[in-house]
Amino acid sequence: MLDTIEMLEAIGSDASLRYASTVELTHVLERAQATGALTAAVASGDVSHLAPEFGHAKNFAPQATQTFLSSDLE
Repeated sequence: MLDTIEMLEAIGSDASLRYASTVELTHVLERAQATGALTAAVASGDVSHLAPEFGHAKNFAPQATQTFLSSDLE
């Protein structure tokens, strides 16, 4: 899992990877020996491939959110 997180951080911090096509990014991940789950997720566009690596727990939306309105700041 740590390798996958590190790869995701690298993709997010490198603009050439962040905006690469699916095919290009898949080739980069294969050359970097990324996990099969990450490579499959990128190739298919389906993040459910990552569930086994990060756990199968469902993430639920928060019941309440905090927003800041400009009128509240005055």
